[in-house]
Amino acid sequence: MKSTADRRSQSSILASGLSLAGAVTTMLANFGIVFLVSLEDTATAGIFFASTAMVSILGTVTALGTQTSLVYFLPRTLATERPNPRGLLRVAGPPVLVVSAAVAGLVFLGAGALGELISDRRAADLATSMRILAPAIPAWAVSILLLGCTRGLGTVTPTVVVQQLGRPSGQILLLGAVALTDNLGPVWISLAWGAPVLVGAIAAAVAVWRLGGFDSGGSVGVTGVEFWSYALPHTLTTGLQIAVERLDVILVTALLGESLSGIYGGLSRFATAASFIIFAMAQAVSPNLRTAVNSGRTGDAAILLQHATGWMVLVSWPYLLIVGLKYEPLARLLSEDFVPEASLLTILALGMMVSGACGPIELNLLMRGHPRATLTTTALALAVDIILLLVLSGRYGLAGAAAAWAISVVVKNLADTAVSYRWHRAVGPALPALQAAAGALLAVVPIAVATADDLVGLIVTGLVAALVMLGWMGMNRQTLGLHLEPVGG
Repeated sequence: MKSTADRRSQSSILASGLSLAGAVTTMLANFGIVFLVSLEDTATAGIFFASTAMVSILGTVTALGTQTSLVYFLPRTLATERPNPRGLLRVAGPPVLVVSAAVAGLVFLGAGALGELISDRRAADLATSMRILAPAIPAWAVSILLLGCTRGLGTVTPTVVVQQLGRPSGQILLLGAVALTDNLGPVWISLAWGAPVLVGAIAAAVAVWRLGGFDSGGSVGVTGVEFWSYALPHTLTTGLQIAVERLDVILVTALLGESLSGIYGGLSRFATAASFIIFAMAQAVSPNLRTAVNSGRTGDAAILLQHATGWMVLVSWPYLLIVGLKYEPLARLLSEDFVPEASLLTILALGMMVSGACGPIELNLLMRGHPRATLTTTALALAVDIILLLVLSGRYGLAGAAAAWAISVVVKNLADTAVSYRWHRAVGPALPALQAAAGALLAVVPIAVATADDLVGLIVTGLVAALVMLGWMGMNRQTLGLHLEPVGG
């Protein structure tokens, strides 16, 4: 077990590399999950996407914002003469356990009513799936809390291993085993997806113990009132943010039916998979960004923010450009049923590209102590998403739902950017992001336009883009910050 006194922060480059590897694994596993679930029928896929969205929304909300709060406050606790990280966990943990368990109980008891509210023809199946997945809600919340603690202790490795490698890999393996037995119904799909969530919570607890997170000592250095004054606004922000990410699937189920919801959920995963990369990169830099801010090194914090934005563009834009330009062959990887609606991927990809270009801007506000500002901008984005979805989906179907979601993402990121620039002048046109964007456009657009819209064209585009991007990274290594030394390491 590692003592808290002996820890050192990971290099931002190392942390980002680990997080990128984890994000890619998560993306691939999610594609595999979408493919396996879609083998049954689009209605079953719609039930799966709706019920798992329920777990991720409620599990994230009932973590009560502790994941970011622990990253924010643990450096202060660890700076005391006798660090007491266990004391901070005692402040954060009990409310999460109580609230998440209570919510899981309500979902289990009210699954029938929820199923009828969301679905018309498959309400019983949706209710069954919700009941099976109810225990995953507290497991999800506890995992988030504990992995936030490990990042506050200075490393993203447990987050990558547990959340980005272990859990999705376990889900795809179990779903694959279920598919081999021809039992791809709601019951077995739910069990296969939910079991790794429970295992992940145990693994996260082991990681905290090995890092010394359960060590006790002197003063915590943070009062309960101070902790929850920061955490509670972020609780609402996190809930609204996950709602922006997942609520559209549930609303599409209610408004357009399970079949179209299954198509929308399956296709949207191609574009929103980039959020794994963006979120992973933000998590990777969060410990060092908070350390720099906490130490008053605003120059280091600004440099790290600029380079992190460049890294996000560097790894997300090439993929998103391929998704937006080669949507037909991607849809055919699922089935021909998805092809007629495949053009919505272009809309979703554009929204995600704006998110990548803005960088870890919400994280910047949170690490500088502005949870209420991010709450306001997230509430605005959710309102935009719901209103536009209700208006546009009736007229334009799934394309309207995609447009509503993409616009809400753009509103959220631009609002956070405006607030951050006004208060800290920490953002603005930065050479790393511009250099990364230029490389992505050069690597993808010409070859994507020149090749056919089939599987061969998709593969050639991906391979050529990867080679060009590797060359571009080597030519612009200094500008992109790929030589950056640890900040606060």
